[in-house]
Formats: sequence, C-alpha cells, structure tokens
Amino acid sequence: MEKANAATRQLYLYRLLASGERLAKKDHQDKFKIDARTAQRDFASIRNFLSDYFNKYNLEYDAKEHNYYLNGNGLGLSKAQCLVLIKVLLASRSLAKKELEPLVASLVALLTPQDQKDIKPIIRSELASYVEQKHLKDKQLLAAIYTFSKLILQKETITIEYLTQRHKYITRTIAPVALTFSDYYFYIVSYNPQFKKNIIYRLDRILNWKYSDQKIPDNQRIPFDLGDEKKKIQLMYPGKPITVQFKYTGIVEAALDKFPISKTIKKIDEQTFLLEVTTYDTGALMWFLSQKDMVTIVSPPEFRDEMKATIQRMLANYQD
Repeated sequence: MEKANAATRQLYLYRLLASGERLAKKDHQDKFKIDARTAQRDFASIRNFLSDYFNKYNLEYDAKEHNYYLNGNGLGLSKAQCLVLIKVLLASRSLAKKELEPLVASLVALLTPQDQKDIKPIIRSELASYVEQKHLKDKQLLAAIYTFSKLILQKETITIEYLTQRHKYITRTIAPVALTFSDYYFYIVSYNPQFKKNIIYRLDRILNWKYSDQKIPDNQRIPFDLGDEKKKIQLMYPGKPITVQFKYTGIVEAALDKFPISKTIKKIDEQTFLLEVTTYDTGALMWFLSQKDMVTIVSPPEFRDEMKATIQRMLANYQD
C-alpha cells in the first residue's frame, strides 16, 4: 500500500473518532508509519477542523489513558439511551421485522465498538423472538411515516383508498393534520370535509394515496392540538369530552398514568380511591370495562348509565 498523505490519514482519524473510538497517538504513528510530530499535526488538524465547522464537538485528550476522543457535549447517543430506544421499539411491535432489524442495527452502529459489545447480548434474545403484527408483513411504515409527515407540514390535500376495521374499502379526500402513535399503531388525524370534522385513520390501512385536485382551504380545516388531545384520547377513540369521577380499587398510579389529565379526589378506605379524569367518553368506556370489577363510575349520571347498559348487554351475551 502506498504511503498515505495527510488528507487520507486525517480522514481515517476523523472517521474513527466520529464512531466513538478513543485513539492513542502511538497507534496512529504505527498505523501510518509516521513520526510523533506528524501524528500530533494530524490530531491538531482535526481539532482545528472541528473548531471551524463543528464547534459543538471538541477533540479532548485523556491524560490518564493517553488517548484522544471526540466530545459531543451530550449530542451523541449513549449506550443507555440506545438501549431505551431499542427496548421501546421492540415493546411497541409497531414495525415489521424487516424494517425493525435494520433500524436497530443503525442505532447500535452509532455506538463505540465496546458499547456495541455491551448492548448486543442484552437485546439479542428479544430481537430474535420479536413477533410482528400479522398485518404489517408487507407494509413499509417507515417510508409512510416520513411521507405523511411531509404532507402534514406542506398542508396538502390528498385522496386515500382506505380499508376500514370492518374490511370495507372506501375512498376519502382529506387534509392530514397530525401523525401520532398509540397502542401498536400509527395514526393520521385528518380533516374530512365530507363529515366536516377531524377523523382518525390508521396509517397501515391506507392502501394508496394521491394528491387531490380538490384543495381544502386552511380556513376550513379544524385545528388539532396533538399534545393536548393526546392527554385525553384513549385507544384512539375520541368521542365526546367528559370529566368522570370513579371509585377504583386497582393500582391507582397506573390509572392516573393512563389518563394524563387526572387527580385523586380522596381515599375512601384502604383499598378504594375516588379518582377524577378528563378524557373522551368512547375510549374511556372501553378502558373502564377492561378493569373488571375494580371500577365503579360515580359521575356524570349519564356516563354511569351508559356503563351499566354496556355491562348488561355484555351479560346478555352469556345467557343460555
């Protein structure tokens, strides 16, 4: 191999430092058969380059270990942060395995070689046993998420072909206004002029889309504050806004976490608490029903009656 020039040496040096490795000047000398002064100039060139073009990064020297490393001032990804992201991705089951595996590999590749060795055994078993949702097998959600995010930012009007939860094919002209994730699925919140309201569509059920000739003006669209609405929507069923008080004998912390706009009114006895939540009725009813006999709705009366009527209909399903 020909003797490397300064540009080649410094590019090689920068590539290793950017990947998180710590480099000793002696190793750099041995790699390229250069003297100490030349090696020092290479490191100085990297430091000057960072100072001029990437001043959020610094080339630091560890006097104890006698090596150089790149300090991103907290901008890099630590192995703990990487592990959390991967764990959330695995637990969400939101992506097909063919999309998940390259994404996990890309996250791990951002770590130093040593950190990669630490992380891989921790995630190996969970990644190998990952069970994708059946309907995601042929879906490319990563590209769709990016595409619809751009459509939202550009305030486009589109026509979609959509498969409903009842397996009915429909066509709708909509204006996407928000993209969110909840309970395994990504959703597109869109203004639908036909119904004159925002409607939630599951992203993986959008079979095709195209730009629409029928532009929906901004002043016709209904604003949607995703941050505020996410505090109230349960299971992505909006319904009507409602404030509910209920007695609860389950794990209070879990109930309060489920409803971000919530509080404890009082402790009734050692096992029972009176809680209050502000939410939307449809999704909330579904969650309350999932809590077995740990929930007793106190108010409002009409919601309490709806809960009772639903339970009676459920009981009727088991009458022989």
